[in-house]
Amino acid sequence: MLRNIVIFDLDATIVDSTHRTPNHPDGTLNLPLYLTLKNRENTMKDTLLPLANYWKSLDLSKTYVIVCTARTWADFDQEFLDSHGLKAHKILHRAADGSENSTPDGKLKNKWLRRVLNLRQFSKLPAVMFDDAAPVISEMRRAGLATLNAIKVNQRLAAS
Repeated sequence: MLRNIVIFDLDATIVDSTHRTPNHPDGTLNLPLYLTLKNRENTMKDTLLPLANYWKSLDLSKTYVIVCTARTWADFDQEFLDSHGLKAHKILHRAADGSENSTPDGKLKNKWLRRVLNLRQFSKLPAVMFDDAAPVISEMRRAGLATLNAIKVNQRLAAS
């Protein structure tokens, strides 16, 4: 019987992908360069952050795990998760056709999660989300979802 829901972003939350996520000087993602670097070889070079161990420790018969990422999803993304023993019940991601590329991550994640969390079987379960992006954290908190700053959580886990 499910007792709770845990939601994980991937980049800078569970996965260190900085080697393939270039930013502009203002800190925003350089999307064209990111898309050039998004391939199986580079993805498989990603490493895990401390929160990945928490994810692995969850009892999936009691905790419904959702990946909620602004990435478009590729087979090699799933391959990476599988190779590290990271199992999720549901993966929410950007449409591959680019139709969602102009929508800010927080608004998109909120829309996706509302669809799932409002389902009868999940509506009464406590849920917590881990994300690294301040705009996403703010958006999700405004929507009433307990959202923790993954950067701070990873730092604390690494120090313990």
